Amino acid sequence: MAPLTLSGRLSALPMTLLALMVLVLPGCFHNDDDPVPVPVPIPNADPVGYYDDDGYADVMLAGDEAPSATIEDLQGMVYNGQLMMFSESANLTYVGTFTVSGNDISGSVTVYEADEMTQENVPFTGLITQGANISGTLAGTGVANGTFKLEYAADNGPVNMEMLVSAWEPVTSPPVISFVRVNDNALPDPNFNSATSGTGLFSNCGFNGRIKPLVGIHLYSVTVTVDSCSPGTIDVQTVPLYTGLVSVRSDVDPVRMTVILTNGAYDFSGEYRAL
Repeated sequence: MAPLTLSGRLSALPMTLLALMVLVLPGCFHNDDDPVPVPVPIPNADPVGYYDDDGYADVMLAGDEAPSATIEDLQGMVYNGQLMMFSESANLTYVGTFTVSGNDISGSVTVYEADEMTQENVPFTGLITQGANISGTLAGTGVANGTFKLEYAADNGPVNMEMLVSAWEPVTSPPVISFVRVNDNALPDPNFNSATSGTGLFSNCGFNGRIKPLVGIHLYSVTVTVDSCSPGTIDVQTVPLYTGLVSVRSDVDPVRMTVILTNGAYDFSGEYRAL
C-alpha cells in the first residue's frame, strides 16, 4: 500500500477520534443502577465536663450600644443535655438545655441577673470543639444578646466526695454572705448545707440537701431545699427545691468550689474557697 499523504492523514483523523470517543465515553455516563455514595455522618461531639473561668461573653450591658467584652470570667458546666454558665464578677447565670448534631449545639437558656430570673427560653446556637471549647451566640436581649465562649478545663478528671468535705466561704462578699459546709453524712441525712446572713434575696435562708459525684467526670449533682428565710424574702422559698451542678478547681490555692443552683425563678450560685 502506498503511504498516506499529509492530506490523507488529516482526512483520517476525524474517524480515529470518533473511534476513541466510542471507546471512552461509555464510562463517563452514570448508570442508574450504580449505588449513590452515602456521606459519612459526623459523630456527635461530647461537650460534657467543667469549663474554667477563662471563658468570656460579649453581651449587652446597661448603657451599651453594641455587645462589648465586659464579662471575662465565664465558666460553665455541661452534663446530660444541660448547660450552665456563670460569671462571679457579673453575678450572672445562664441555665438551659441543648441538643447536639455533629459539632453543632443549639438550645435555649434561662437568664438570672443578681439572683433573679430576667429572661427565659432564650435561643442559642454554637459550635463544639470537643475537649477545647464551646462558642455560641445568644439571641435574647441585654445580657442575653451577643456571643460567648467556654474553655474546657485542663483538669477534667473524676471527682469524689473527699475533695469537697470541708467548710467553704464565698470568694466575694455580696450583700447576702453565704457559707457552705459539705460533709460525709450517709443517706438520708443532708450532706450539703448553707446558711446566709445579711440583707438581700436570700436573707437568713437555710439550704439543706444532697450532693454526689457524677461518675467519671469533673462534676457533682446537687439538690437542696430552702427554708427559714426572713419574712421579707420568703418568695425565694415559694418553690423550695433548687437543683444544679457543682465542680471543684484545684488550679488555685486554696481549692475553689463552683456552685450553680436554681429553681426556675431564683438563682443561688457562687464560687467558694475552702477554709
